[in-house]
Amino acid sequence: MANPPRPELSSAFDDMLAQTRKRFEALYRGGSPRAGEPMAPVRPFVSREVTARKPRATSAKPEADSLAAYRLNERFGSDWRYEITDQKRDGNEAIVLCKLTFGKDNAVRTQFGRARISGSPVAAASGGVRFKIGGSGTEQDVDEAFRRAAEAALMNCVDLI
Repeated sequence: MANPPRPELSSAFDDMLAQTRKRFEALYRGGSPRAGEPMAPVRPFVSREVTARKPRATSAKPEADSLAAYRLNERFGSDWRYEITDQKRDGNEAIVLCKLTFGKDNAVRTQFGRARISGSPVAAASGGVRFKIGGSGTEQDVDEAFRRAAEAALMNCVDLI
C-alpha cells in the first residue's frame, strides 16, 4: 500500500532548504549573519580567468620514453606523429589539446589532457578570514604541468585507437 503524500512534511522540508541556503550564502560572502540583521545581497558568481598561451616548443612535449610513445612505437613503428594544437592555463590547471596522426592512412585522433600546476597557491577562508597558502608557481612548475598535460593528452589519443 502506497503512503499518501503529506503536504506538511513538504513545507517543513522547503523551509529547511531555504534556511540552509541562507546560511550557505552567508558563508560564501565570508561571514555569518547575526540574529535580527538583514541578509546582504548575494554577489554574482565570478568566473575564473582563463589565459591563452601560444604553444612553445619546450613547454608541452611528452617524454620520448613515456608509455604513450612506447605503445605507439610498438604498434606503428615510426609511422606516427603528434602536434600540440592548443594549450591554455585555467587557474591552477594546464590544459593541452593534442592531435595524433598515425598509420599508413594518416588517421587522426584529437584529445585533451590536463595537469595541475604544482606550485599554485590554495585559497580558502576560515572564520570569515580569507587566505592563500602556497607559492606562486614558477615558470618551471608551469612548464612541467604543460608537459604532463601533453603526456595525458597523447595517452588519451592512444586509448582511442
